Amino acid sequence: MSQVKGHSKLRGLKLHHVPGIVPGIAAALLLLTLVASGCARRLDLTPAELTRIEERDGDLKTLRVFPNKKLLSLYSEEEVSKTYEVGKRKVTERGAYRPFKRIIARKTAGKVVARTELNGMGVLWIAYDNDCADTTCAYGFVLTELGRWMLMQVPDRKGFNSPINYRRNTFKRNTLKMTKQRSLAEANEVFAVTRKSGKVLTVDLQIRKDTYRPTRTDVDRARGAD
Repeated sequence: MSQVKGHSKLRGLKLHHVPGIVPGIAAALLLLTLVASGCARRLDLTPAELTRIEERDGDLKTLRVFPNKKLLSLYSEEEVSKTYEVGKRKVTERGAYRPFKRIIARKTAGKVVARTELNGMGVLWIAYDNDCADTTCAYGFVLTELGRWMLMQVPDRKGFNSPINYRRNTFKRNTLKMTKQRSLAEANEVFAVTRKSGKVLTVDLQIRKDTYRPTRTDVDRARGAD
């Protein structure tokens, strides 16, 4: 935290100096205010967490899930060409390519529209649009040996080639490819970015916790015997 005469800064927020309050204490009070305001935490969707949700909502109708990282899909349009004859001459018309980009942001909520299995592992099919109701337009997330649902299928789009998918941004190094994470013995491949260090980065499902309950210790002071 940098201090400037008359005020201090905390991640771009200005805390105006109040006589009698140390700037450090003011910053702590601000953080407590942000926490108390109900900032939603995000947790990985795990089998244990899904079981707890199913106890309240067996059909998962109210469950909303989010990707842990932004997903970008680039669709290239299939070539449009027509060939016809004009007199004795053959004329070919080619349509312009119109690429299509679809973005699933971290804040984009998805709903479960189907549940299947792949090689003995559960698959959740997630729709990010209200008009999507089946697996043909949904994104497939398969349960892995790491206990998380990871992206393994992106829907096709009519009139376009299969998409090229990216994690976070469209830099070449962030291109998602189907691979196994740690062992060839894993049941299924998932979309992942593999770094030169061997680190595997995936797109996983997360849920939001609407309530934040900080850890507090209940204190009972003994009053002593008479």
